[in-house]
Amino acid sequence: MEYIKKTAEGITKHAVKVIDGLEKEKVARMIDIISNAKSIFIVGTGRSELVGKAFAMRLMHLGFKVHVIGEVTTPAIWKEDCLVAISGSGETKAVTIAAETAKDVGASVIGITASPDSTLGGYLDALVKIDSRTKMIAWEHYDSHVLKGTYDDLTPLGTLFEDTTLLFLDGVIAEFMALLNIKEVDLKKRHAIIEK
Repeated sequence: MEYIKKTAEGITKHAVKVIDGLEKEKVARMIDIISNAKSIFIVGTGRSELVGKAFAMRLMHLGFKVHVIGEVTTPAIWKEDCLVAISGSGETKAVTIAAETAKDVGASVIGITASPDSTLGGYLDALVKIDSRTKMIAWEHYDSHVLKGTYDDLTPLGTLFEDTTLLFLDGVIAEFMALLNIKEVDLKKRHAIIEK
């Protein structure tokens, strides 16, 4: 239990600090783009993809038309749509290619990243910077952190970015619920009824 508690406390403290420091105008821009999009597309890989899928599910519960890139039923993206691209490093190939494609057709691109000066950063209409260590940064500095004894094995690779992004996006859902005057009972109407 010692490590579970220590890790949970560290992650939540980090997430609250990062979310508290977000630029309100940039978050408002993200919300505005999503609100006005005909369809919302979500892209990420690995754990960032799982975070994106959780966000997509809640957007669907709110009544938005939403798709996850890579699913077999995902249609083409058009200029009336928006892409939410999640990548801590901003260099994930699948994510940067999706952002480039969306930009080419005139769709709006929202980036959630720890690295605004990355390849992904060059395609964005809205940026939410999640200040966190990413797997790329962690790997580049692994040796020096180990030698100094400052490397934190309890939140490996991109854990802080992914968990902070998940909490931030759950907060965005709550913001939408308040803006649209939607209650939990309304979300339940769109909740899956065919499950394993």
